[in-house]
Amino acid sequence: MKVILSVLLSILSIAVLGQSEEISAPPRALFKLVPQNFLENTLKVGFEVFNKNRSKSYSLYLYGRLDNDNNAKQPNYYGDYYYKGLGGEFQYRKYISPIKSYTTRRGKNYLQGIYVSGYLQGACYLNNGDFIFSSYDSNTGQLSQTLITINESIYNVGTGFAIGVHRTLWNVLFFDAYVGGGVQWSDVNRTTSPSIPASGYPGYYDITDPGYEGIMPKFGLQLGIAL
Repeated sequence: MKVILSVLLSILSIAVLGQSEEISAPPRALFKLVPQNFLENTLKVGFEVFNKNRSKSYSLYLYGRLDNDNNAKQPNYYGDYYYKGLGGEFQYRKYISPIKSYTTRRGKNYLQGIYVSGYLQGACYLNNGDFIFSSYDSNTGQLSQTLITINESIYNVGTGFAIGVHRTLWNVLFFDAYVGGGVQWSDVNRTTSPSIPASGYPGYYDITDPGYEGIMPKFGLQLGIAL
């Protein structure tokens, strides 16, 4: 978390120093990229459209995940996940401070707005393939391995809020930093052949896992360009 905040502050500092004296009018729409999602093997892009006075906006994002399987020619161990999935997110923003032009003490112009947002998102994923299931017999002390085929589908939906700031970088790039939270629900459907004990199913405790259910933090950054 400290590393992320340091990066955000560094980019904002560069933005202030790098502004030229000329500034474009506030945009009516932006194309957005969410770079931190690359850490989850996910590509997330979207559009943000503003009202006339730039006090409200509506955003629609689409994202897809494709985990890399480096051992695709051989079975993986049960508990490893190689998700493939698609999702979407709708977001409404109320700009407490509408996007408009400001001037620094050095006479440099920039655009900035501060907002509160609410979002609704949902996605579906698959995790299918051959896996090796390991089980330990405490009575004999022996470890056995069984080749199983898994067919797994996951559906999730989440909602929450965030507070953020929009600011221009070099009059071309829009930097959008935000922090907030929400809740996610999920439905996991899994079948194995041959079947394994229910106690052998791994739990979903990682918030980056599509099957996670519970309170979700929401923070990061987005990069956008005017359309």
